[in-house]
Amino acid sequence: MKIDNDVYRAIVQNSIDAIVVADQLGNIVFWNDASEKLFGYNFSEVVGKYVHDILPAYNLRDKADKSFNKFKKKGNGPVIGNSLQVRGLKKNGKEVHLQFSPNTIEVDGQLYIFAFLRDISDLINLQEKLRCQATIDELTGLLNRRSYIERTEIVFNKSIRHKQPLTLMMLDIDYFKKINDKYGHLVGDITLKVFSNGVAKLIRTEDILARVGGEEFIIVMENLSMDSALTLAERIRLEVENMLIKASEHKIKLTVSIGLASRKSDDHSLELLQHRCDKALYQAKNSGRNRVEFA
Repeated sequence: MKIDNDVYRAIVQNSIDAIVVADQLGNIVFWNDASEKLFGYNFSEVVGKYVHDILPAYNLRDKADKSFNKFKKKGNGPVIGNSLQVRGLKKNGKEVHLQFSPNTIEVDGQLYIFAFLRDISDLINLQEKLRCQATIDELTGLLNRRSYIERTEIVFNKSIRHKQPLTLMMLDIDYFKKINDKYGHLVGDITLKVFSNGVAKLIRTEDILARVGGEEFIIVMENLSMDSALTLAERIRLEVENMLIKASEHKIKLTVSIGLASRKSDDHSLELLQHRCDKALYQAKNSGRNRVEFA
């Protein structure tokens, strides 16, 4: 059974995907209802307009133009027949993540380019959320243990290759369990946030700061000598000692125990360096807390 052109047009017009058709110069000749819903323009606003003056996000337009100029010369290109993830721009100025599938068709000797476009913003946002959950500590916004290990392995190997100093600093809030037991976990969470924010303000932007346990944190410092690290550790210790955590009607004072270790020539793995840093931290805690020790 032959299907007439009106049926084809109705199918395209009612597609759940946005469908945009442009001539070989890139001027829009067709724009279905889903395109209007996705981008906010009706057909009369876009017909005859150059497609790259409307749809791509601003920072993608030069790249899109260069690609289309190659297409105009050859009638083909690397994106034709493929599915891509791109960012588009709505009429209201909001960017949207798109799945973009372009192709070509020739009708009566005239070449047209058409594309199916689908909003995948929810999927992209979910992927980003899952990525953050895998790398970021939800409470403090710092790196979690997994991400700390991945990044520090890279830094550790780099320090060996370039024979550069590398120092770890482990921090453990003193008597944190008592805070949770006495004031509750909500106050404990506030304490962790205030503590981590305070420490983050004292370190360099290139340093790695992570929460690796309940009340245990670690700082990874490239190209920092032990003397400089000790000075920083003492500054952090004093800053924490002077903190006043205000949570509801409670005012809480803190102290922190700190352990330090710098990479030695026989530290052939991150585990060895971290083990010495752990020992220094335990020494600080066993020697009365609120102090800095190094190994």
